[in-house]
Amino acid sequence: MSRSILAWLLSAGVLLAQAKKEEPVGLVLMPGGAKLIRSGVETPLAAKPGDILFSGDAMKTEAAAASFLYCPSKSSQSLAAAGDVLFGPSQLKIRAGKIADTKQVSSCFLPQVVRVAVASQQHYGVSMTRGLGDPKEPTLTPSSQWPAGAAAEIAVFDKALVVDPSDQGALVGRAAAFEKHNLLANALADYKKIGEQWKDAVWVKGKIFELSETLASAAAAAAAATPEGGKTYALLIGVSKYQRLPQEQWLQFAHADAAAFEKHVLSPRGGGLPPENVLRLTDDKATTAALRNAFQTFLKGRATKKDTVLILIAGHGTVESPGSKGAYILTNDSDPQDLAGTAMPMIEVQTLINEELSKVGRVAVFVDVCRAGNIGSIKNTTVNSVVEKLGEAEGEILGLMASRPKELSFEGPQFGGGHGAFSYYLLKALAGAADKNNDGKVDVNEVINYVQTEVAKNTNDKQHPREFGSMDNAVALSDTTKPGIDLARVHFPMVFDSGGEPAYLAQSQATPGALSSAASAPLGRFNDALASGRLLPDVASSAFAALTELKPLLSAEQYRMQENRLRVALEDQGQQVILRYLTGDQVPQTQRDFQNGEAHYRAAKLLTPESIFLDGRQSFLRGRSMLFDKNYSQAADLLEEAVRTDPGGAHAYNALGIAYLEQADYARAIPAFRDAIKRAPHWTYPLHNLALAYIETGDSAGAIQAYQQAIRLTPQYSYLPYNLGLVYQRLNRRKDAESAYRKAIVIAPDSPEPYNALGSLKASTGKPREAEELYKQALAKNPALLAARHNLALLLTDQKRVPEAIVLWRENLTRAPDYLPSRLSLAAALPDATQAIAEYRTILGARPEYLAARLALADLLAKSGDQASALQELRLALKSDQRNPGINERIGDLELQAGHAAESRAAYEAALQNAPDSQAAKRIRKKLGR
Repeated sequence: MSRSILAWLLSAGVLLAQAKKEEPVGLVLMPGGAKLIRSGVETPLAAKPGDILFSGDAMKTEAAAASFLYCPSKSSQSLAAAGDVLFGPSQLKIRAGKIADTKQVSSCFLPQVVRVAVASQQHYGVSMTRGLGDPKEPTLTPSSQWPAGAAAEIAVFDKALVVDPSDQGALVGRAAAFEKHNLLANALADYKKIGEQWKDAVWVKGKIFELSETLASAAAAAAAATPEGGKTYALLIGVSKYQRLPQEQWLQFAHADAAAFEKHVLSPRGGGLPPENVLRLTDDKATTAALRNAFQTFLKGRATKKDTVLILIAGHGTVESPGSKGAYILTNDSDPQDLAGTAMPMIEVQTLINEELSKVGRVAVFVDVCRAGNIGSIKNTTVNSVVEKLGEAEGEILGLMASRPKELSFEGPQFGGGHGAFSYYLLKALAGAADKNNDGKVDVNEVINYVQTEVAKNTNDKQHPREFGSMDNAVALSDTTKPGIDLARVHFPMVFDSGGEPAYLAQSQATPGALSSAASAPLGRFNDALASGRLLPDVASSAFAALTELKPLLSAEQYRMQENRLRVALEDQGQQVILRYLTGDQVPQTQRDFQNGEAHYRAAKLLTPESIFLDGRQSFLRGRSMLFDKNYSQAADLLEEAVRTDPGGAHAYNALGIAYLEQADYARAIPAFRDAIKRAPHWTYPLHNLALAYIETGDSAGAIQAYQQAIRLTPQYSYLPYNLGLVYQRLNRRKDAESAYRKAIVIAPDSPEPYNALGSLKASTGKPREAEELYKQALAKNPALLAARHNLALLLTDQKRVPEAIVLWRENLTRAPDYLPSRLSLAAALPDATQAIAEYRTILGARPEYLAARLALADLLAKSGDQASALQELRLALKSDQRNPGINERIGDLELQAGHAAESRAAYEAALQNAPDSQAAKRIRKKLGR
C-alpha cells in the first residue's frame, strides 16, 4: 500500500521561503466609484480608500474621477471620469481618459507587503502569543533612541503631517519608515491610526496583525523566566480516513503510526514525556482547524527557547499540480476540489517553523512521502522536493525522507502488524535495533544507516530513504538503557496496556496538570456542551457559559487548552458549511446553512479577535446568505470584502459570480467564475456556474466544454451530466441529451430530476408512454417534485385525459399554493368557467403584474357575459402596457357590444396607431368602417 507524509520534527528549521513581499507603486486616495483590476485577476473590484497598488494593476473610473498616490513619480494624481490607467513599475499607461491635478509630494515611501496574502496565515496572532495575559499597548521608542538615519527620514513625513494632519500618504510613509528602522511600536501606532480611517484596507489590518504579534512575542519572551532544563512537546498527527476522499484512497495505518509514536515518546527510552506534553490527533480529530490550532499552541503558546518540539504527521500530502507551489497536508476534512480553502498549506507550516522553531533546539526531520496515484481528481505529485528544502535551514538539522522522489513508499500488515515501512523501521531503530556498537545510545548515523538498509531490503529494493541536513552524526536520539515500547506488541489494531484507550488521554490532552475538585462539574458541563454541539454563546447551556465558569478554577495553561478545544469545534462546524458549498448543486444549501456557518465563525472570533482569516469567512458566508433575499448590492459588497481579505481563495469569487448571474450581469459573472476556477482548478461548481452563464450568452459550445471538464473532475456528481443533458436538449441534440440524462441516473438512481428531464425529452419526441412512465418514476423517487407532476399533467391533457391532469395540478397546489405553472394550467383546463375565474383571480392576487393571466381572466368574464368586469380587467391590463394593440382592440370589441360607439372608436384608433402589421391594420380599419 502507498503512503503520503510522515514527518517527525524536533525543534527548529525553515521549510520554504515565505511568500515574497513586494514594494507597491501607489495607494488609492479617493476612489470615486472606480474599479480595480488586479494583475492576474479578471474580476473588477470596487476600489477602496487605502487600497495598495502594485505594478500591473489597473484602475477604471466610471462617472467620477479617482485620486491616487504614485510613488515612482512622487506625486498624487487624479484619473478623470471614464478613464483607464495601468500602473507600471516606473510610469503610468493611460489607456482611456486623462490625468489631472498632479501634485508633487516631498517623499513617497510605502511598506513592502505580500501581493496575494494568505488569510490563514493571519489567523492566530496575538491571542496565541500573549496567552492569557491582558494585551498592553507597546511603549513607543523615543527619538533619542532611534537608529542613525531614522530621524532625518521620518522628519520629512512629520513635516508633511504638520501641514496637513489628514495626509494619509504621509502617515503611511512614516509608518513604513518606522518599520524599516525596526521601530515596531511606533509603526504599529501609525498603522492603527491609518486603519481607523481606511477600514477596508486589508493590508493595513495585516500590518497591525503582524506587528502586534511580533511585539507581543518579544514581550512574552522577555518576561518569561529562563527554564533550567528544556521540556519536550510532542504533536502527533495520523490521518487514515478522509471525509472527502473515496475509501479506496484512504490509508490503513497512519493513525496506528501516530499511536505507536505516542507510546514511544511516553516511554523512558523515547524521552518519558509527561502525558500533558503530548497531543495526538487522528482521523476525525485531525481537522484543518485542529492542526492549525495545535501548531500554533505548541509553537507559539507553549515552547520556549530551551524546549524541544516533536511533530509527527502521518497522512496524505500533495502538490496541487505539477510545477505548482501549492503543497498541502490533507487533513480529515480537506476537500481536493479546493485544497487552498480546506487543507493545511505547507507555506503556513513553513512560516510557523521559520518564525517560531528557531527559538528552540536542534531539529530532526523524518518524512515518509509517496506518490499515492490520485488524490481526488488530482494526479498526485510528491512533496519530497518541498520537504527536502528543510536541509537548507541554518543550524543543526537532520532529515530523513522515506523514499526517492519518484518512488512509492509502502505500508502494510507485514511491517510490525500494520505500519508504514519507513515509520516501522524508524521506530525499531530508535527502540535500539540501530545500536550497532551496543553503547546504549542510538545516534544520528546509526538511525540513518539502519533505516536506509532495512527499508530497502524489506521492500524488495523498491523504496530508498534519503537523508539531508547537517546534524552531527554523534548526536544521540534515544537511550536504550531505559525501558521502551515492545514493538512486538505495537501492531494494528493498537493494543494498550489498559486494554483500550489510555486512561489519561481524554483528560491530559485537554487539561495538563491536576484539576481542582471545584472544576470537575463545570468541566463536565463543558465537555457535554462540546459533545452535543451546543457551541454558540446564545444557546442554552452553551460551551461558552461553561468556559466562563472554568476560567477562575483552572491554571492559565489548563484554561488555554479548554479554550482551544472550543475554538477548534467552532471552526470545524464552519468548515462543514464550506465543504457542502464545494459540492455545488449536488447537495444544495439553504440560507440557514450559510447563516449557521457564519454564526460559528463569528463565535470563534470572540476567542481570536485579531483573526483576518475569520473575517474573510464571515464576510463570505454572510454575503452568500444575502443572495437568498435578493439583496444583491450588499451581498456583492460583502463578497468583494471576502475576496480582498483572501485573494487567493476561490469560494468568494464563485459566490460573487452567482450574485452577478442572478442579476443577468453575465459580463461580470463570467470573469468571476473564471477567477474561481483559476484558484481551485479541481473544483467543479464554478465550472457549472460558468456553463450557465455561457448558455445565457449563447455560447453553447463553451457551456458544453465547461460541463465536460467538470464531469472529468467529479464523475460522481450526477447534477453535472443532468445539466449537460439540458444543454443538449436545448440544442435539439436529443441523443446526446438522452445519453447525459441516463448517465446521471446511473450515478444517482434515486435522484428524480433526470427521470423528469428524460420524460420531457420523450414527450417532445412523440413517445408519450415512455414519458408517462418516466414522470411516474420521478414522482416515486420524490413525490414533492412539482415539475414532474406538472409535466405529467400536461402530457395527460394532450392525451385528452383532462380530469386526471386536473387532479395532479390540484395536488401540486395543495403542496405549494404559489406554484404558478400548475395554477395557470389548471385555470386554462377547468371546464367550469366560475372555477377557472376563481383560479385566475388567485393568480392575480399574488401576481397583479401577470398580464397573460389578466387577459385570460378578461376573456373568461366576457364569455360568461360579465362585460363590465371584463372591461375593468382589460383597462387594468392597459395600464401596464398602454401601447398594446391587442388590448385596445379587445376593449373596442367589448365597448361596441355594449353599444358605446365613442368609447369603441377611441379604443380602435389607439389599436390602429400601434398595429404590428398591415393585416392587423386592415382588420382594425374594417371595424372602424374605413
